[in-house]
Amino acid sequence: MKNCRLNDCRLQISAVLTAAFSVFCLTALYANQTKPAAPAAKPAAPAAKATPASIANGETLYKRQCQTCHGATGVGDGPASKFLKGKLPNFTDKAVMAKMKDEEILETVTNGVKTEVGTMPPFKAKMKPEEIQDVMNFVHSLAK
Repeated sequence: MKNCRLNDCRLQISAVLTAAFSVFCLTALYANQTKPAAPAAKPAAPAAKATPASIANGETLYKRQCQTCHGATGVGDGPASKFLKGKLPNFTDKAVMAKMKDEEILETVTNGVKTEVGTMPPFKAKMKPEEIQDVMNFVHSLAK
């Protein structure tokens, strides 16, 4: 009788260990599977046309949100710029502006950016996407 109970106990332990090992193997197998590709990024909205009204609105927004660091004329000499670790881009320099893609400007203003110079905060909570495009249009107008 004692032998039967001992065998039953061994079978139960063996069954539990087998089940645990199976779960471990399945978990490891699942974890090593390649993850499905993330959905493609939403394409950026086309830039608002640089109309006089867009540029004027962009200038108003720039003065309110950007001038403290980037300066009144866009050369990167705002009062807060002296606390940064380097120079900000000069928006009046045609060569500098030619290297800046609209998508990069929109992304930077929308989501902010951390660089070796300092950290630019995101403005997505302070400005609508069309307002950010107006600021971009104004900044482009400084180099013309």
